[in-house]
Amino acid sequence: MFDNAALGEGGGAWFGGAATDAGRGDRAGVPSERARGRLILRGQLDEVGLDDLLGSLGSRGRTCVVEVRSVKRWGEIVLERGRVLRAHADGAPPDADVEATLAAIRGFSQAVFHVIALDERGSSPPPPRPALSETPPASLRLVMLEGHATEVALAAAVMNACSVYTRKWLGPKLASSIMQTAWTRTAASHPAMEAFRISADGLVTVAGVERARSAIPKAVATWVFSVFEAASMFNEARFQRYYVPEMLGGLMRLLDKGGWGEAFRIRDGGVR
Repeated sequence: MFDNAALGEGGGAWFGGAATDAGRGDRAGVPSERARGRLILRGQLDEVGLDDLLGSLGSRGRTCVVEVRSVKRWGEIVLERGRVLRAHADGAPPDADVEATLAAIRGFSQAVFHVIALDERGSSPPPPRPALSETPPASLRLVMLEGHATEVALAAAVMNACSVYTRKWLGPKLASSIMQTAWTRTAASHPAMEAFRISADGLVTVAGVERARSAIPKAVATWVFSVFEAASMFNEARFQRYYVPEMLGGLMRLLDKGGWGEAFRIRDGGVR
């Protein structure tokens, strides 16, 4: 299950996706890289698997830092264009090669990983835009009623549609980690986002209608675009941010009717 504890387990503080744990940056030799990076994903290493995580990042040619922490041990892996450039870990000899260090990290128990992206895109060219017919329609149809509850229900439907789409193309475990990480990042700058809760199986619920309403549409749109940004590292063809209106399908008509549609159109001045 995704760990929704405060970022920086083990004593590190996180600001804008950069780790500032004293001594760790110098030890890994990448303080300047972290400073220009952003936290885009975190989760339980036992659930995702180190090899699957590195394989996904490698297949997209990403440049990033993967930090792994257990209760007493720490490790860090630096990838450049998808290739593991170097790795450091507690318990590995100082002169250990990359494979030996990765083996040490695989042995961490109950570890949490953080992925800090250092590139905006991979080295591959932009993928072709998928046909509209390939985009699954939104699964929820809402009846427009009076009052704030309907606005909040529409926002929850938007988030649930994004959840269904992300789980379809990335699988439940990776999608859950991405959505929870996006929720944590969004709530840091938009506290009202805490009124929306995301369960381990990706279902979005509401805890407090009035507070949730103040998160509409900016915080909700920020969360959706944050999910797409992180998910594009694993399936760029399906998660370009300007595909969001197509992902929402018929819900866009309701958003336009309520005056929120522009917030979800990145090319037309939406949340960036």
